[in-house]
Amino acid sequence: MLDSYLLEYFNAVVEEGTTLKASEKLNVSQPSVTKAIQKLEYELGIDLFDRSPNKIVLNENGRVISEYIKDAISFDKRIREKAKELKQKSLTIHIEMTAPGPTFKYPNFFYFDKDSNPQTLEIKDERKCINDVISGFADVAFINSKIQIEGIYCEKILDEKLYVYLPKNHFLAMKTEGVTFEELDGQSFLIAKDLGPWDSIVETHLKKSKFFRQEQENLSEIVSASSIPGFTTNISLKFRDDPSRIAIPIMSEDTTIPFYAICKKDKLHILRKIQK
Repeated sequence: MLDSYLLEYFNAVVEEGTTLKASEKLNVSQPSVTKAIQKLEYELGIDLFDRSPNKIVLNENGRVISEYIKDAISFDKRIREKAKELKQKSLTIHIEMTAPGPTFKYPNFFYFDKDSNPQTLEIKDERKCINDVISGFADVAFINSKIQIEGIYCEKILDEKLYVYLPKNHFLAMKTEGVTFEELDGQSFLIAKDLGPWDSIVETHLKKSKFFRQEQENLSEIVSASSIPGFTTNISLKFRDDPSRIAIPIMSEDTTIPFYAICKKDKLHILRKIQK
């Protein structure tokens, strides 16, 4: 097998036209380039260049071999890129959850140190989250029910409470102790596109209301610029800093949702990494 550096040196000479220019491009000495070309010719058993005292030119052999070497260099590059991709994938943590709440519980992992914690995140229904953890597709999932499955670790991490997020000049804003769904029904709301279990709760209780759905990452900015009510929770509220709005608890038995972290027992270290 030919050493890859021999192919690179040969290709540099072809592209630059001289061993001197090739050495400058490669940041090596000119004799190193000359020796590499000689070694390549020796290993192939043919001359690749016609030489004169101050000139080196590709001969017919060299022109044919040059095309194969270009392909080999390109193939080598693709192999290295694929290996890098696979290595990155092996380091990436795949996480699933029924609603975004846990991302606010562990902001260092999901937001502040996200670049140093390669991750993929999907919002799915509870059954899919459980099945994906069991199959190994998901490393960790956050669901709303306590489960007991052999080989699966389950730990309660939080209770999330739903609040309505009102402009301070809204006619219900004075009811700081709490409001009911009946009082909110008929209002329009800005909400995230995927609220998980919260979707069915608000849609069940607010049948007369209209919902303007936005991408989660844009929601806070849009809410701040709007006079339309929205929703927040005891978990996400700490990351909202809008002096023009007030968060008021919604008085209903189904406005508190528990979250449980689940993972295979041999992946508990991944959960602990998220929880740091």
